[in-house]
Amino acid sequence: MKQIFNILKYDTISSTNDEAKKILQKLKVPNFTIISTKTQPGGKGQRGNTWYGGNANNLLFSIILKPENLKASEQFYLSKIISLGITDCLNTEKIGFKIKWPNDIYFEDKKICGILIENTISGNNIKNSIIGIGLNINETDFPKDLPFAVSLKNITGKNYNIEYELTKLLESIQEKISFFKKSNYSQIDELYHLNLYKINEPAEFKDITNDTIFKGKIIGTLPEGKLIIKTINNETRHYGFKEIEFIRRRQA
Repeated sequence: MKQIFNILKYDTISSTNDEAKKILQKLKVPNFTIISTKTQPGGKGQRGNTWYGGNANNLLFSIILKPENLKASEQFYLSKIISLGITDCLNTEKIGFKIKWPNDIYFEDKKICGILIENTISGNNIKNSIIGIGLNINETDFPKDLPFAVSLKNITGKNYNIEYELTKLLESIQEKISFFKKSNYSQIDELYHLNLYKINEPAEFKDITNDTIFKGKIIGTLPEGKLIIKTINNETRHYGFKEIEFIRRRQA
């Protein structure tokens, strides 16, 4: 039997994350409340980017989560578990989906899903998390300035029922959150690294802190979320969010 989720549905809102913040200020909503929209002209991505809202062909939603006893210093584990829930769900359609650090979802070298998590901290713990997710489902006509975007339909050739896919994805995320509650962090690290894009593969990176390009390979992550890269000179470096970028080359 399919689970019934508390989903607040909109035709168009500027940002599901912003709407979730407004709702939390005004109402007492249950844990795992969903704000979903067909279009989202003001959707936000990582690094201050916007997220392409499409035209009702994709999944655009936010989850209001109230973690139990999750320390602020451990918040990257929430990012890991959400990413794993999404890749698990997508891999039921076709094997090959990976997590591009810190939490984008890729198929081969193209991005299918973006995640933006915004936490409210109370003391040493996380009080509320708003987890914004944009997942390309039936989109086939991306803007020209998004050369690395891809949809599930692009990958499988199938047309999907958006409502069904939302329920399927929420069930997978909720299952992983339950796993998170009763698992030790080393198990989560292991799963995350098994699903990490380009791990142990030679790649080219841009060090944003000093504007240099170098070659190396990802060998893991630290508990607080920093990426561990070993350069071709066998130097081990640690990078935080907004300190490192993959170099991707457009195909001719």
